Amino acid sequence: MKPHASSQPLNNVSIVLVRAENPANMGQVVRAMKNFGVGKLVLVNCAAHQTEESYTLGWKAREILDRAKLHTNLKKALRTFPLTIGFTSRAGKRRGAPALLGELIPRIVDAAKGEKVALVFGNEKNGLANEELAACHLIATIPTARAYESLNLSHAVAVSLSAIFPALGSRKAKYQKPERYRISQRDLEALVKDFEEVMRCVGYETIKRRSILPQVLAQLEHFFKKAGLERRELFLFKSLLSRIKERI
Repeated sequence: MKPHASSQPLNNVSIVLVRAENPANMGQVVRAMKNFGVGKLVLVNCAAHQTEESYTLGWKAREILDRAKLHTNLKKALRTFPLTIGFTSRAGKRRGAPALLGELIPRIVDAAKGEKVALVFGNEKNGLANEELAACHLIATIPTARAYESLNLSHAVAVSLSAIFPALGSRKAKYQKPERYRISQRDLEALVKDFEEVMRCVGYETIKRRSILPQVLAQLEHFFKKAGLERRELFLFKSLLSRIKERI
């Protein structure tokens, strides 16, 4: 079931912190969120967030801390978001090549007009792990000087929101709900499962090729996340796979 989305784009944006360790940083994060009109916070395996330090530094944003949703599993936390953006300052073969935040703003704005969007940030020491980035649809990086590329967690959130805020326009602006919606994470997982069944039928389960199947499925999932499938495209793929299974 598609989550309820607001007609106000900023209300559809959530900040997701993964394994944040410093209550002071969390306080500064919610202060930045308040500055840019974003009020939804999701915490995944984070340290205590309702502390004197976090409340002090999160000046006038206490209600964001108090309403934060807590999770122990990132995939489950992101399941209801049609678009998720993981932030990193590091590239790598297993991490993928992140896009510059500015390049993704049109995609974020378009989605936020009628869908839920999650901006995902890792912990203070080493950011998001490879498997955490893999749980996101897209990967973004904030351009910085090469001499010191890693931003403080709260600074990364503030810079990201300051870039997105002008593109979302006035908080009073009204948008019509888009006619087409991208698929949910649950839909995506089901589609990849359908591909797996067909691929097993055509020989990917043989002993010689057994190690290939997980890699191909992971690449397919990454491709679909990056492409941002719409529901009509989902049904097209499912119909195609169903016909292939019938022929087999």
